[in-house]
Amino acid sequence: MAPTVVALILGWWLVAASRAQQVPRPSLSLHPSQGVSLGDTVTLRCHLPQPAAWVELYQDGLLRSYKCMDEHQVMAEFSLVCVKLEDARKYWCQYRVLEPPRVSEKSVPIELVVVQDKALAVTTEAAKHEMP
Repeated sequence: MAPTVVALILGWWLVAASRAQQVPRPSLSLHPSQGVSLGDTVTLRCHLPQPAAWVELYQDGLLRSYKCMDEHQVMAEFSLVCVKLEDARKYWCQYRVLEPPRVSEKSVPIELVVVQDKALAVTTEAAKHEMP
């Protein structure tokens, strides 16, 4: 076989193998999603499509928190206690599995919008579609 053909076949096999290794994306939700007053507690829930070893919550690209999971859990909760204006950030989650060791894609980000008397959740993706 010509070296070019061998390289193409090997390249295709590596791409196919890496796609098979991808871990499905989690989803992130905010509870309550609207009508949260300053000082209240907001819970971010990372919903997993499969059990994970641990789940990470990111705030504007920085790891804010993580939770170790037991083998049957498919949701991790992270609480923001006493919501402040400084909590107005973008949040997303991702998870890690051990066998084989892999990291999921990031969830679609949620933006927490905090105002003087209310906190509202806007899923970034939804906000893009609503803009004129």
